[in-house]
Amino acid sequence: MKKQDPRIQRTRQNIINGFMRLIKQKDFSDISIADITQEAEINRSTFYYHFMDKYDLIDVIQREVLTKEIFKEVALQEVIDEQTIIMSLQAIMNSQTNLALHCQRAVKEFKPKMDYEIKQRLTETLQTLLDNEHGAKEEHYLLATFWSWGIYGVAIACVEGKETLHTAVNRLTTMILS
Repeated sequence: MKKQDPRIQRTRQNIINGFMRLIKQKDFSDISIADITQEAEINRSTFYYHFMDKYDLIDVIQREVLTKEIFKEVALQEVIDEQTIIMSLQAIMNSQTNLALHCQRAVKEFKPKMDYEIKQRLTETLQTLLDNEHGAKEEHYLLATFWSWGIYGVAIACVEGKETLHTAVNRLTTMILS
């Protein structure tokens, strides 16, 4: 894989940072490419070299910034146990808090794709842990998907105050590890 020019990486990061500053001041629908280029101190063609439009930019931010390493610590686990469940719940809850804090004015644009990406990344992580613990099996994908969507739903219930983390961990541990 060819290493990318550091100037290109800096410019791309500058665009992302500029957008993240803007999103704290304006609603997503009110942000124009001109606003982004002005904030990032680049010209319009430079923006389009890196991104197709502001929706592409928001996809990249969601994928590369907000969810990229969300389950990094979970992936380091050797088996799926209570600690894995706790770490998964906390990672999801933290991601929701970060989204609310940093992207208040773009939650509508970020949330659906971010929710899907989080579930996919947790599915991949859990499937890898299952494969490592029990050998690769076809049914691990379905099981990991089921668990990841359930863990995600319970984490959201905790964020919304419908469930406590302690109760959630106890219930999930019983269901998943039984």
